[in-house]
Amino acid sequence: MLGAVFREWLSWVYPFVCELCGRGGLDGCHVCPECRERFVPIEPPCCAVCGEPAEGSFIPSGLCARCAETAPSFEEARAAYVNEGALRELLLAFKYAGAVHLAGTFARMMAEAVRGNPHWFGGKKRLLVPVPMHRRKLVRRGYNQAQELAALLGRELGWPCAGVLKRLPDRLPQASLARKQRLRHARRIYAADEKRIKRHPVAGRDVLLVDDVFTTGATADACAHLLLRAGAASVCVLTLARTHHAWHG
Repeated sequence: MLGAVFREWLSWVYPFVCELCGRGGLDGCHVCPECRERFVPIEPPCCAVCGEPAEGSFIPSGLCARCAETAPSFEEARAAYVNEGALRELLLAFKYAGAVHLAGTFARMMAEAVRGNPHWFGGKKRLLVPVPMHRRKLVRRGYNQAQELAALLGRELGWPCAGVLKRLPDRLPQASLARKQRLRHARRIYAADEKRIKRHPVAGRDVLLVDDVFTTGATADACAHLLLRAGAASVCVLTLARTHHAWHG
């Protein structure tokens, strides 16, 4: 893995250099084909709802044990890759180390996954809605990674994008909570942005919630719940990666 400072320098001097091996001359992306082969794709069979890869936890309905017990608010969640190894390191740099230039590469990978799986999300064109970030964190970080992904994914697919949700003040980091705690907590820290919903109505629309990583599904469930309350016809979820066995923590 290239050092963070050197990697960022390369991204400015040579705009399309592989973040992992340093190979140049890439076609509008920051991961070369050889390094991308190191990423672990999520392949069927998977839970029909949350997309968790099957490893002995399925029932005849095609659902994982968690979704069979308690159905989430979203209809379907899908991710392109497992959040591990080199991809996980890139996502951490994207999320926490200012590597916002990776958004285009990640959005292209997500678009490829959608095009390669036309059965996903009922095959419908959808309104893209990014998972929100609290404004204080947005000021500190300078960008919301989910917003960056959603905007660029919209360009790739030709789908509209609207930030109609907001994150409320909260001092308790989601990462510190167990799954059941996250599910309860997430319902209290997200809300519909009424002003933006007036400008970009979701009533009667099929929505695709966009984020970088699917972990426990708590955030996706809370946001989907809000979108459905605002009148969305359906809500599905797309992330670049997901934590494997997220429902079994």
